[in-house]
Amino acid sequence: MRALGGLAVVVTLVFGLAAGQAFRAADGALARAAANTDQLVRIQAIQTHVVQADADATNAFLVGGLEPAGQRADYTAAVAAASQLIAEAAQNQPADGRALGALNQALLDYATEIEQARANNRQGLPIGAQYLKDASAHLRSDAVPLLKNLVTANTARVGTEFDNARRASLWLVVFGLLTLLVLVLCLVWLARRTRRLVNVPVAGAALVVLVALVLGTVGLAGISRHVEATRSGVYAATLSTAKARIAAFDAKSNESLTLVARGSGSAFEKAWTSSDAAVRAELARLNANPSPSGQQTLPWAGYEAAHRKIRALDNAGDWDASVALATGTGSGSGNASFASFDTASERQLATLSRQTASGLHEAGGWLPFAGALGVLAGLLAAVLSWWGVSLRLAEYR
Repeated sequence: MRALGGLAVVVTLVFGLAAGQAFRAADGALARAAANTDQLVRIQAIQTHVVQADADATNAFLVGGLEPAGQRADYTAAVAAASQLIAEAAQNQPADGRALGALNQALLDYATEIEQARANNRQGLPIGAQYLKDASAHLRSDAVPLLKNLVTANTARVGTEFDNARRASLWLVVFGLLTLLVLVLCLVWLARRTRRLVNVPVAGAALVVLVALVLGTVGLAGISRHVEATRSGVYAATLSTAKARIAAFDAKSNESLTLVARGSGSAFEKAWTSSDAAVRAELARLNANPSPSGQQTLPWAGYEAAHRKIRALDNAGDWDASVALATGTGSGSGNASFASFDTASERQLATLSRQTASGLHEAGGWLPFAGALGVLAGLLAAVLSWWGVSLRLAEYR
């Protein structure tokens, strides 16, 4: 009987620890998911700033001579923002450190080549165009693959933590059912051996475990549903908006490179078409995702229409008019219509990022408290179990 009492005490204590671990695991997974989501958004922001800088540099190059001051300021700000975010990303996720170091060097090399292109362009030297195309090509061959790998790695980390949060309840369910089985066997054995129908303290211990198991499982199931809703809702919308912005800036850059090439830019136009398809695919995913609030239809069609006019003018041999439409800022111009998309998508991305972060932080606010209650439930069940067995042992003395 003492052995049975000891077994009941051990399994109930283990249950308490397992319950606490279940809630701590869920809380930790949510915290890591939030941190990794922040890192993913940070990496995508770097990618956006990089392609934005290239879009500004290539578009400004078409003007010839001294580029517009505003566009130059945008380029400088984009490069500076990318550099700052690279440093922040390396600090927040050491696992990305080596790749971010290589990315920073690629960005420095790109900026150097752009300065060479600008210097030659101001002097009217044709070689400036080659420097520009080389800089853009090196950016895509050196920096962009690094960024894509970083996005893939951090996306996988977020997915892993979402899965960990959903699986946290296994600790509670497995050890809870095992504990109930032991306590029920203990009750049956005591009833047969002592000729007493119910051992009230041990039954109380079983009831404590059952209540903790049911309430904990329901609570963690709610966390699982919330995590899945966040994953398929605002988190997915955040990723789609970021991807749409990256592809959009890439398209804008390729549009300018097509004009810089003066009749030999078919490869850049194919790249524009590919980027345009990527933007439209992400916009379709956003339209099919009704869960996030504050989401709107992003105005990409206006820029597409402007691009078709630019290409029509260039294909008809009016290069000057196509450049004027691509670099102008008036209504219907390439820059004005693209700026509408840029502003709207940037605002939406900021809103969705905040909603994702707040959703993950708020989901598990009660988990630390629940973990403490789980441990206390195990301790209470252990005390009741030993008390129940002790009552029967006293009858034999």
